[in-house]
Amino acid sequence: MKNNNMKNKQENMNNQDEGRLIKVEVADASGHQTLMLNPQETEQYVSEQKDMWIFVDNHLLEADNLSNVDWNEAQSVRIMPGLVGGITELNFIPIFLDLTNQNNKLQRLVIKSSDIND
Repeated sequence: MKNNNMKNKQENMNNQDEGRLIKVEVADASGHQTLMLNPQETEQYVSEQKDMWIFVDNHLLEADNLSNVDWNEAQSVRIMPGLVGGITELNFIPIFLDLTNQNNKLQRLVIKSSDIND
């Protein structure tokens, strides 16, 4: 009798998972959208995303670790473009410094980024 009860509980859990939906929030340049997907659809959708940050239940995951996610247990997924900090190209930064020479004449100094980086 115990085996039947355990089997019934397992079947009930499987049936609940079939109807279970995961909230998937996707942010991109056009704004954001919210999808409600079942675990299998979520796994497929997430695997198709390139150069995006994937958060499963508020944990940032590396692309290599997505195969380790138990999608039947996941509650939420957030997908957003990866953020890059800092300046990627520095062409010209005008910096004006007022300096007084020994003759009390005002000089103006312009520093170019190439002067800084060299």
